[in-house]
Amino acid sequence: MQHRVYFHPACHTSYTLLKSFNGIELYADLVDVSKDPTLVITKRVLTVPLIETSGKFVYGGPIDIDLAIRYLKGEKFSLDVKDPFESLGIAVVDSSAASSIVLSSGSLKPLLYFDDFIKAATGLNFDPDGDRKFRELLEQIEKRESEFIEKLERKMVATLAYNIIRERLYLGLKPEASYEDVLLWFEAKTSFGRVGVPYFDRVEHLKKVSENISAYISERKDKINERLEKEISEIRSFFLK
Repeated sequence: MQHRVYFHPACHTSYTLLKSFNGIELYADLVDVSKDPTLVITKRVLTVPLIETSGKFVYGGPIDIDLAIRYLKGEKFSLDVKDPFESLGIAVVDSSAASSIVLSSGSLKPLLYFDDFIKAATGLNFDPDGDRKFRELLEQIEKRESEFIEKLERKMVATLAYNIIRERLYLGLKPEASYEDVLLWFEAKTSFGRVGVPYFDRVEHLKKVSENISAYISERKDKINERLEKEISEIRSFFLK
């Protein structure tokens, strides 16, 4: 079987995974998605690192590093995903793309277009009963999305707050982001050309989410900056050595 590992050098989990490959013989092609952003769109990659096998997404997002290595080494194993709905929450919060989709739409339903992401990020692909649990998860999404958003909204806001500052630092910009910076960034995160331009019925909602992200940044700016500067220094020392 042919494995591909999609990663981004600015992703700490990608960095941790690739660092763990040292000294291990693996049969996988490494694909740096930062080299070709269009690939992310055409392949529908919502999270990294992401393992693809024979053209199918298998495992990605908030991965267990040891489990990923075992899989890439060809070991056989299975998982028992106790609560797929909870696992989905962890996966969404881990992904700025998924968090943006959920917060901008106010719904989990747009994620249903990305069933491959859901199965890979929850671990259901490794569960012998994964197909049944996935069907039940779809029912849970239908019934409990309000509960999901209410419970995890703050964590999704935090994910986006860290990501806008992370991107500013990688671009060589000052970490300070105004409310207008956040609003434009958030709108762009959920857009693809003209298609994502907000019309009147969405503007107030986008503004409200952006206000929450901006407030989170203001409340924790020193902590955010300290954590990201340490992270970026660590990652750069690995990829640029």
